[in-house]
Amino acid sequence: MAPQRRCDSSILSATRKVAQRAHRARMLAIALTRATTALRTGALALACASLALVTSPARAADAPTRADVQRAIRQLVDAGAPGVTAVIRGPRGVERYAAGLANVRRGTPISPRDHFRIGSVTKSFVATVVLQLVAEDRLSLTDSVEKWLPGLVPNGSQITVRELLNHSSGIADYCSLPNYATLCSPRGPDMAQRWTQQQLVQLVATAPPAFPPAQGWGYSNTDYVLLGMVIERVTGHTLGQELERRIYRPLGLHNTKLPVTTSMPRPYGHGYDVSANGSSPLDVTAISPTIAWGAGAMVSTPGDLVTFMRALQGGRLTTQSLLRQMREPTPGSLTGSPSSLGPQFGSYGLGLIHYTWAAACGAWGHTGDFPGYLTVAMASANGRRGAAVNITSDTITSAGQLGLILVERRLACRMRFGRIGS
Repeated sequence: MAPQRRCDSSILSATRKVAQRAHRARMLAIALTRATTALRTGALALACASLALVTSPARAADAPTRADVQRAIRQLVDAGAPGVTAVIRGPRGVERYAAGLANVRRGTPISPRDHFRIGSVTKSFVATVVLQLVAEDRLSLTDSVEKWLPGLVPNGSQITVRELLNHSSGIADYCSLPNYATLCSPRGPDMAQRWTQQQLVQLVATAPPAFPPAQGWGYSNTDYVLLGMVIERVTGHTLGQELERRIYRPLGLHNTKLPVTTSMPRPYGHGYDVSANGSSPLDVTAISPTIAWGAGAMVSTPGDLVTFMRALQGGRLTTQSLLRQMREPTPGSLTGSPSSLGPQFGSYGLGLIHYTWAAACGAWGHTGDFPGYLTVAMASANGRRGAAVNITSDTITSAGQLGLILVERRLACRMRFGRIGS
């Protein structure tokens, strides 16, 4: 792909110079995170420090232009994504981007104001509510699962709330069970099936743990279904009610909700499976959100997600002490690899990911994947800047994968260093 403007030219040039060092840094990170439990936290910090050394500094003068971001989004649509929308907000302005269609059959253009399913970005919302309850002394990060959900989880007395939040519980992910391989990507009549949170948790009752609690890291949607159940047990209210009272209403997130039916608020972008056979992509918008619940069922817009992430990183939703704990990397959670566009790494905290892109355009946020949708929401560490992007397909071609990385990179670099609104 030909480089675009000064930022892309400098990034791609720097990539050729640092590729070997980026690869060595990744190998170092992997080796360090396999160290003994007593040394893992320090090893991960050293690994992240190594990554900082191989990423080139970014400056405002080198930031992608608005045209660069729009071009990357258009290229992703050309590579097969039905529609892409994004929003970037800074201290002095907001930018909205769109390319492609919200409804392929009707030819309806997509808009940044369209609703979509945000997938696992839901986890950042749920984690925020948990930490608010901790700040109110109604819950402790060291509380066991057994204390709040007695008899529900095997070995629940040995698993803490913190370990659910950072995916170090070892509990199996119900989406990855061999006997339920299509549960989280249903087709046909299964798309409308409704699941209760108890049913989702029971699916893993007999599944062997991936590792002993706090002795590894493994992403598990089951962790956040359990956290939603803990919230309901502690408060006596539904998860949706607590999200509304604690986050949606205070921040004015009028386009965000936790649905329990397949209906979508209007206007909305349809979600598609572009890998399905046929002359046009398969519309999978009507999949029941109950397959995800607290792990990924929320609906929102790019603008609302930017508002939420900025508020979270700006310290408006929890205490500074708990925010620091949200950002602490979990031993073993550093993932990613060098690519032709430079190193792409991320480490997991308490419902929050620290993305480390090349050109020093790192940000805090979360990625979301729900059938028919891909989402990334992020903000700068001080919360003054934020960005979000949604793609109306969770199945992307190999060419689209490269395009997605380019969109994320340009979005992050413009958010961090661009003159937003200019």
